[in-house]
Amino acid sequence: DFVRDLLPEAQKATATLAGELPTFAIPMVPFTWETVMIVLPTSIILCLVGLIESLLTLSLIDEMTDTRGRGNKECVGQGVANTVNGFFGGMGGCAMIGQSMININSGGRGRLSGITAALVLLAFILFAAPLIEMIPLAALVGVMFVVVIATFEWASFRIIRGVNK
Repeated sequence: DFVRDLLPEAQKATATLAGELPTFAIPMVPFTWETVMIVLPTSIILCLVGLIESLLTLSLIDEMTDTRGRGNKECVGQGVANTVNGFFGGMGGCAMIGQSMININSGGRGRLSGITAALVLLAFILFAAPLIEMIPLAALVGVMFVVVIATFEWASFRIIRGVNK
């Protein structure tokens, strides 16, 4: 498949998505001012993009459910989680509009629905990696487009047309 074709010949046969639980490790980078200055611009941009997407998701969910979320707690929680995540070899993350929309449209309103989604995803990664590997990449792209079409606010075209130039 496409992803394996990107790998060198020696690694194609053994490439897998099979996951395992992470272990704690302090990143092996020099703790110097020069390192901070190299990493700082990129980290600030990624932080801001993640915060904007999370607050956008929070705003969208608040509008759909007629509730009021707590953006301050969302931002602090995301920052702490991403900082701790780095010590376990993980990548930074933020709220996902697509998954949140699917969750809300399926009737999920509380924390249990989010926890259930996270545990099912973890189970897939840990135990069903061979099944995930059989899904064609084109099918995943199709699912992504369906989510985009379902979450797009089509009325915004009317709003854009009415904006003065």
